[in-house]
Amino acid sequence: MGKDLLKKDKYEIMKRPAKHDVEVIDQVQNRSPFISFRYSYKEVSSGGGKTHIRSTEKSFENGKFKSEEFEGTLDGNVHSSMVGEMQKQILNQLTVFMKPFSMFLPFGGPKDKDK
Repeated sequence: MGKDLLKKDKYEIMKRPAKHDVEVIDQVQNRSPFISFRYSYKEVSSGGGKTHIRSTEKSFENGKFKSEEFEGTLDGNVHSSMVGEMQKQILNQLTVFMKPFSMFLPFGGPKDKDK
Protein backbone atom coordinates (compact mmCIF):
# COMPACT_ATOMS: atom_id res chain seq x y z
CA MET A 1 0.00 0.00 0.00
CA GLY A 2 2.88 2.38 0.74
CA LYS A 3 4.35 2.00 -2.76
CA ASP A 4 0.99 2.78 -4.41
CA LEU A 5 0.74 6.07 -2.53
CA LEU A 6 4.20 7.18 -3.57
CA LYS A 7 3.47 6.64 -7.26
CA LYS A 8 0.24 8.65 -7.31
CA ASP A 9 0.12 12.36 -7.79
CA LYS A 10 -0.45 14.25 -4.54
CA TYR A 11 -3.66 15.86 -5.90
CA GLU A 12 -5.24 12.46 -6.57
CA ILE A 13 -4.95 11.47 -2.93
CA MET A 14 -6.84 14.48 -1.62
CA LYS A 15 -9.85 13.53 0.40
CA ARG A 16 -13.11 14.75 -1.08
CA PRO A 17 -15.30 16.69 1.35
CA ALA A 18 -18.58 15.13 2.37
CA LYS A 19 -21.77 16.78 1.12
CA HIS A 20 -22.66 18.05 4.57
CA ASP A 21 -19.25 19.73 4.94
CA VAL A 22 -19.82 22.07 1.99
CA GLU A 23 -22.45 24.80 2.16
CA VAL A 24 -23.97 25.64 -1.19
CA ILE A 25 -25.27 29.22 -1.39
CA ASP A 26 -27.76 30.28 -4.03
CA GLN A 27 -27.19 33.48 -5.94
CA VAL A 28 -28.31 36.63 -4.17
CA GLN A 29 -30.69 37.47 -7.01
CA ASN A 30 -32.71 34.28 -6.48
CA ARG A 31 -33.19 34.84 -2.76
CA SER A 32 -36.12 36.81 -1.47
CA PRO A 33 -35.30 39.99 0.45
CA PHE A 34 -35.45 39.98 4.22
CA ILE A 35 -38.03 42.75 4.31
CA SER A 36 -40.38 44.45 1.89
CA PHE A 37 -43.11 47.01 2.38
CA ARG A 38 -45.50 49.26 0.50
CA TYR A 39 -46.98 52.52 1.81
CA SER A 40 -49.61 54.58 0.04
CA TYR A 41 -51.33 57.81 1.09
CA LYS A 42 -53.97 59.77 -0.80
CA GLU A 43 -55.64 63.00 0.27
CA VAL A 44 -58.55 64.74 -1.46
CA SER A 45 -59.74 68.08 -0.09
CA SER A 46 -61.83 71.01 -1.21
CA GLY A 47 -61.10 74.66 -0.72
CA GLY A 48 -61.66 77.88 -2.59
CA GLY A 49 -63.92 76.21 -5.15
CA LYS A 50 -61.15 73.77 -6.19
CA THR A 51 -60.46 70.11 -5.44
CA HIS A 52 -56.89 69.46 -4.26
CA ILE A 53 -55.38 65.98 -4.66
CA ARG A 54 -52.17 64.79 -3.02
CA SER A 55 -50.78 61.27 -3.36
CA THR A 56 -47.64 59.60 -1.98
CA GLU A 57 -46.45 56.04 -2.62
CA LYS A 58 -43.30 54.47 -1.18
CA SER A 59 -42.16 50.88 -1.51
CA PHE A 60 -39.15 48.69 -0.83
CA GLU A 61 -39.28 45.47 -2.85
CA ASN A 62 -36.55 43.23 -4.28
CA GLY A 63 -33.89 45.42 -2.71
CA LYS A 64 -35.07 48.59 -4.47
CA PHE A 65 -36.62 51.65 -2.84
CA LYS A 66 -39.17 53.58 -4.90
CA SER A 67 -40.88 56.84 -3.99
CA GLU A 68 -43.54 58.72 -5.95
CA GLU A 69 -45.42 61.91 -5.07
CA PHE A 70 -48.17 63.75 -6.91
CA GLU A 71 -50.12 66.96 -6.32
CA GLY A 72 -52.86 68.40 -8.51
CA THR A 73 -55.91 70.65 -8.65
CA LEU A 74 -59.27 69.87 -10.24
CA ASP A 75 -62.64 71.58 -10.57
CA GLY A 76 -64.61 71.99 -7.32
CA ASN A 77 -67.53 69.74 -8.33
CA VAL A 78 -65.18 66.70 -8.44
CA HIS A 79 -64.96 66.68 -4.63
CA SER A 80 -68.71 67.03 -4.08
CA SER A 81 -69.56 64.27 -6.59
CA MET A 82 -66.93 61.98 -5.02
CA VAL A 83 -68.38 62.54 -1.54
CA GLY A 84 -71.90 61.86 -2.85
CA GLU A 85 -70.81 58.58 -4.46
CA MET A 86 -69.04 57.47 -1.27
CA GLN A 87 -72.17 58.18 0.80
CA LYS A 88 -74.29 56.12 -1.62
CA GLN A 89 -71.89 53.19 -1.43
CA ILE A 90 -71.79 53.27 2.37
CA LEU A 91 -75.60 53.35 2.60
CA ASN A 92 -75.88 50.44 0.13
CA GLN A 93 -73.37 48.39 2.15
CA LEU A 94 -75.19 49.14 5.40
CA THR A 95 -78.52 48.11 3.83
CA VAL A 96 -77.07 44.79 2.66
CA PHE A 97 -75.44 44.20 6.05
CA MET A 98 -78.57 45.00 8.09
CA LYS A 99 -81.06 43.12 5.88
CA PRO A 100 -80.65 39.76 7.72
CA PHE A 101 -81.32 41.51 11.04
CA SER A 102 -84.49 43.25 9.83
CA MET A 103 -86.67 40.28 10.72
CA PHE A 104 -85.92 40.94 14.41
CA LEU A 105 -87.23 44.49 14.19
CA PRO A 106 -90.93 45.18 14.91
CA PHE A 107 -91.47 46.95 11.57
CA GLY A 108 -89.26 44.65 9.48
CA GLY A 109 -91.27 41.42 9.39
CA PRO A 110 -94.30 40.50 7.28
CA LYS A 111 -97.50 42.36 8.18
CA ASP A 112 -100.62 40.52 9.44
CA LYS A 113 -103.72 41.58 7.58
CA ASP A 114 -105.98 40.23 10.41
CA LYS A 115 -105.04 42.95 12.90
